[in-house]
Amino acid sequence: MSNSLSQVAKTKTRLCREGCPFCLLDKRLIESHLISKGIYSLVGGDANEAIRVNSRLIMHTSRQTKDVLLCQECDNSLNRNGENWIIPKLARADGKFFFLDILQELPPDTEKEPFKVYGAAKNPSIDVNKIVHFAMGIFWKASVHSWTGNGNTPRIELGPYRDHLRDFLRGDAPFPKNVSLNLFVQPRNRVLIWIAEPSRGKAKACRNFSFYVPGIRFDLYVGKQIRDQIRQLCFYANPAHPIVVYDSSNRFLDLKKEMERTARKSKRVKNLFI
Repeated sequence: MSNSLSQVAKTKTRLCREGCPFCLLDKRLIESHLISKGIYSLVGGDANEAIRVNSRLIMHTSRQTKDVLLCQECDNSLNRNGENWIIPKLARADGKFFFLDILQELPPDTEKEPFKVYGAAKNPSIDVNKIVHFAMGIFWKASVHSWTGNGNTPRIELGPYRDHLRDFLRGDAPFPKNVSLNLFVQPRNRVLIWIAEPSRGKAKACRNFSFYVPGIRFDLYVGKQIRDQIRQLCFYANPAHPIVVYDSSNRFLDLKKEMERTARKSKRVKNLFI
């Protein structure tokens, strides 16, 4: 067995001994995805490969971020309770964006350029609970594992809120206090068909994190000093369930500038940046 295969075998054995971090039971673990498997098939670029962004890499790739993490039952639970609803509605390379279509079935509650805010509570076609479960599931998975194959440091650090997210996802506790989940949807003509994996933001008073799947950016804030403006936009806690349509592509260009110092870019991706 090669050294790399041996390392993978050791990692899988170690994970199996630790048990499932979601149900906390000693069960056989399977390979799980950080970003839902079904999304990769929607974001194919050249050679049917997705553009993936993380703190180390910006590239076209057919490789998917996955590792042995959850038991079959818990992995299925995350799929069933969120992923299956939202994935078919994400933006696609052919211009289809069913989630935006559904959102625009009703006029915005607030419109002040460059923002349009829609209250999902008034739209029966939007399943708030499924969206929240999808997003919180990805943030939670990023907080319990490194997703590097041989690292021990979780992708993001949620501190005590990690267990609060887990309890909420399992239905054992209400939505956590001092947590805000905010949704930003790209205008149709500014959609990036990318995957940006969960990463830490630059907020100082609290911790903030974000990830992006085609057409939608999810921001998570945790801490007692979350600004009131952010709390008011919490997709779950605000009874109106606000969704903001806003072009946040400049945020990715800023991320690109930051990554130029730390991340590798494949040759095919370099020409995608301004």
